[in-house]
Parts: sequence; C-alpha cells; structure tokens
Amino acid sequence: MPETSSQGLLVSWYESRIGEATTNDEINGYWLFFAGVLAGLLGVLAFFATTPATMSRGIGYALLALSPVLITLGSVIRFPLQRAATIIAGLGALICVIAIGWFLVIFPEGWSLVVGDTGVILTYIIGLFLLGIAGAFIPLLTDPIRGEHEALQRDAAETAANLEARDRELAEATGRANDLEDEVTALEADLEGLRTSQARFELYEDRAGEHRWRLRHRNGNVIADSGEGYTRRHNAQKGMQSVRRNALGAGTLRIDPDAEVPADADDPEVVMPTTAEDAASRARFELYEDKADEWRWRLRHDNGNILADSSEGYASKSNLKRAVSRVRDHVVSAAYLDIDPVGYELYRDSAGEWRWRLVHKNGNILADSGEGYSARAAARNGVESVRENIADAEVEEQ
Repeated sequence: MPETSSQGLLVSWYESRIGEATTNDEINGYWLFFAGVLAGLLGVLAFFATTPATMSRGIGYALLALSPVLITLGSVIRFPLQRAATIIAGLGALICVIAIGWFLVIFPEGWSLVVGDTGVILTYIIGLFLLGIAGAFIPLLTDPIRGEHEALQRDAAETAANLEARDRELAEATGRANDLEDEVTALEADLEGLRTSQARFELYEDRAGEHRWRLRHRNGNVIADSGEGYTRRHNAQKGMQSVRRNALGAGTLRIDPDAEVPADADDPEVVMPTTAEDAASRARFELYEDKADEWRWRLRHDNGNILADSSEGYASKSNLKRAVSRVRDHVVSAAYLDIDPVGYELYRDSAGEWRWRLVHKNGNILADSGEGYSARAAARNGVESVRENIADAEVEEQ
C-alpha cells in the first residue's frame, strides 16, 4: 500500500531522530509505545485537573488504562517476535479497548466507587493477560526467528546485488544502443549526402548520333564532359562509371605544351595521391594550355584513353585547379540523368529547396519550376503535373 502523508511524516521523524529501521514494525511499534506514554501523561493531568465522579475524570481514567495497553502492544510489535505473538497481542489490546469503552459508557452513574464493575475489570484483566502472554511467554515457548530474519536479509542483499548487476547491464546495453544510433545517424547522413549531390551526370545523344555524358552542377554549369562520343549508350555509361572510379584519387600532372612528351612524375608540378584509397585510381588529371592560351584539364587513364575533359577553358591556372577540385567533390556521388532528347532534372538550390528543370541534349535549359519546394516529393509532383497538363495547355498572347 502507498504511504499516506502522515505515515511518511512519522517514518521521516523516526529515521531522522532514531535511525534507519530494518522493518516497518520497528517504526510502528515505536510510535505505539510513544502514544502509550503520552496517553499516560495526559491521563495523569486529566485526573488532577478534573472533579471526581465526572465524565472528564472518567476520560482521565480511560487514558490511564489505555497507556499500558499501547506501551505493551508497541513493544510486542517492535521486537522481532513470532507472528503468533503479534496476533495474540493485537487480540489482547482489542479486548482492553472494549473494556475501556464499556467503562466510559457506564461511568460515573453505573460505576461503583468502592468495587467498580466486575465485568469491566475482568474484561480489562483478560486483555492485559493476553498482552503479557504475547510479550513475555510466547517468545520463550517458540523458536527464535533470528534465522528467518537473517534469511530475509540475505535475500534482500542478493536482490540488491542482482539489481545492481542488471543496472550495469542496462547501462552497457544503452551505451551500445547509443553507439549503434550514432552509426545509423552517420550512415543516414552519408546517404543524404549521396542523394543531395550538387552535380549530376547527363547522358544524351549528340547531333552526330553518338552517345555522350556531361557532369552538370546544380547552378547549371557543365563541370566536365566525356570529351568523345560513343557509338553505344552502354559504352557511354561505362565511360561515366570509369570516371566515377578514377577521378577522386587521380593525381595531377602539368603538361608542357612545347615538350614532345609529358613531364615525368618528378616534375614539381606533379601532385600525386597521398592515401591508399586514392592510390587505387588508374587515371591522372592533365593540366595544359590550349592554342588559345586558356587552361584546360583532361582525365587520362593509364592505358592512354581520355576519360573526360573540362569542356571549357579557364583564364588562369588557379581557376583550373578549383575546377578539378569541384570534379573530385561531385563526381563520386552524382546521379545521372538520361536525356532522350530532353529530361527532367531534380536538384537542390543554394537555399536548400528542391527544384526541377527541363534539359535538352544540347545542354540548354528549356524550362524550370520557377519556385522551390520544401521536399523532393513535392518537386517530383510538380514535374508530373507539368507532364499531364502541358500538352493541352492553351497559348495566350498578350
């Protein structure tokens, strides 16, 4: 049962003034003992402060009679006695209370000042006798319960140890769960990074009927293209995948336009990969100046094939290097758009909103969403809405 506020207060007083109790019986027994002493003191005060043969004097007598009952019952409950002793003591206390109530009913008119009332006196004596039997003789006639208390204490200690071990296991499991949650969060962030790449491969067919690819940034700029056409779409896709595999870890080599052969790896302009992962690349970026004195790059496989080139010239070498860095940043995680001859491209703008644009195979942007969407699904719904309604839309001249 939950403790009431008064019970909680009595327990708090006991533990703060006397000490920590091993059982509730210790606390209950003490306060019954205290109540018995207090009843005796109040009975004495009532006796001296009241007139004989009045109800006030009778209440004083009743308090004096109740005092030994409560003191004895509190002692029996407080001591570690057998359950039989507690039951007999409770029965004796109940009989004494009945006798005291009987006394209050007949006092003073029905109470003889000389011999009292035999029924009330005998009832009270029987109750006191049972209290005495419970407190003095029952413990002598029964086995001690020390072993039972020790067993209870051992069980309590074992339970506490088990709870502590469970708490440690729970803490370890919580730690492992938190670690797994961190890993899942990191993986989700990686996947989100892949989904929200700032560039996209566009696969299309040029005017000569050859298949090509280009890497377009979300701002519309073409970062790189295939540099050559492929007779089959499958070969264009293979070339694109080769760029994915090799561009990230490719070293950088400056090509001297006046030399017959490219500078070797000892040239100070050569930047080689520094990690084992990067070293797995089988390609190299070549930086060179074209006939118009513009800087360009091309990604050459170690078999001599050109995998990609810059598709435009740069006024300075620093701008060219930044362009190469952008290719490395975007090429691995970029998805690709199949343009035949046009395609809808979904992308995120600089404000983090989703947009769509209609891209022609020649690279021109034919239409765009005109507004941003908070979710990718909303932008995709916008594309579907355009597809459904554009054929039947009327042209209005102004």
